[in-house]
Amino acid sequence: MIFLSLSFAALLLLGMPIFIAMAGAAIAVIATGDFSLGIVAQRISAGVQSFPLLAVLLFTLAGALMNESGISDRLFALTRAFVGHIRGGLAQSVVISNVFLAGISGSSVADCAASSRIFVPQLTKAGCGQGFAAALCASSSSLGPIIPPSILMVIYAWQANTSLGDLFWAGVIPGLLIASSLMVVVALVAARRNFPKDGGLSRARLWVAFKDAFWALMMPVLILGGFRAGLFTATEIAGVAAAYAFIIGVFVYRSLSFRMLPKVLRTTAMETAVILAIVAAASPFSWILAVEQAPQLLVETIKQVTASPWALLLMLNLALLLLGMIMESIAIMIILVPILLPVLATFGIDLTHFGIVLLINLVIGQLTPPVGVLLFVAGSVSRTKVSDIVREMRPFYVALIAALALVTYVPALSLWLPGLLHG
Repeated sequence: MIFLSLSFAALLLLGMPIFIAMAGAAIAVIATGDFSLGIVAQRISAGVQSFPLLAVLLFTLAGALMNESGISDRLFALTRAFVGHIRGGLAQSVVISNVFLAGISGSSVADCAASSRIFVPQLTKAGCGQGFAAALCASSSSLGPIIPPSILMVIYAWQANTSLGDLFWAGVIPGLLIASSLMVVVALVAARRNFPKDGGLSRARLWVAFKDAFWALMMPVLILGGFRAGLFTATEIAGVAAAYAFIIGVFVYRSLSFRMLPKVLRTTAMETAVILAIVAAASPFSWILAVEQAPQLLVETIKQVTASPWALLLMLNLALLLLGMIMESIAIMIILVPILLPVLATFGIDLTHFGIVLLINLVIGQLTPPVGVLLFVAGSVSRTKVSDIVREMRPFYVALIAALALVTYVPALSLWLPGLLHG
């Protein structure tokens, strides 16, 4: 296990992509041990031969269709009409818009690109500062994996063998809590820096914006309603979401043409390939950890340190926050979840609750350098220096960590809705 860890770390330091580092470390261990190299091919093949993983492709396709058809612009117009009249209302509309976008795309990266493209120029022109605008868009897009549907939820549910429907419902309240925390930050900054108002509240403008965005708003209703009624499985609802996005874009809004489909399919293929490459490479990596009894060793080590579930959750949060600074979110999940499952079972921690805690940690990791993918996406799309974004991120970090603490130590925030629906 030590050789596996050292090989993995060495490949990462050499600048290898995460999936090559995992596969390469696994090959090095197997080649120097008493195993056949054929195991690598077998485990890589078996790692992606899972029907639930088809939902990753279909949710990615649904998000790409919705974004390419201009759905995000309609949602932004609706939220701007709703809160634009308050001080800093344009900035507040970024957070609310990302709540809606999260219920459509399930991808923080896609949401960050969409909101940065639209809002950073507008917020900069309004005098909010380009660094703050980009930081706000990056922070708000962290809602993507928390509010359903979520690609990371699909992967976690598959790994932990837990209900994806429960995870979807469990993410609603924590997602709204995070959004509220971010809105508090915006309100405080807006008051201190005297951000402008974006005109008065107009019922006519609000009604027009609502009608324009109505069909986009129905996507989360379709997904959660389908689960609640038991009409669809996770993979089926992903297919329904993709079909719905296609129909709305082509036939209702008429903003998505058949000529745009090759671009949508290329985007979907590239994003899905990155995810599945990590999943495939992690399979032999995780297999070696299982053979070396890493989960059992971790359980015994932690039991020697503490017997308290609350202390364990604190330790896991600290470890995940540190890992999030240097590793990609999906890689962290793929590697750690199989190892942590026996630990969570030993300490009686609910898998649905921990899934939401894990996701919040991962999205905070997407906002922290040096990896910080959302920082780089916001900076690239808006042409803002990452250093300027990081300088403005401090209050958002405080809000996100406070929300993480609440969700960690108040399990009812995650478990109340799933329990209510089962009851």
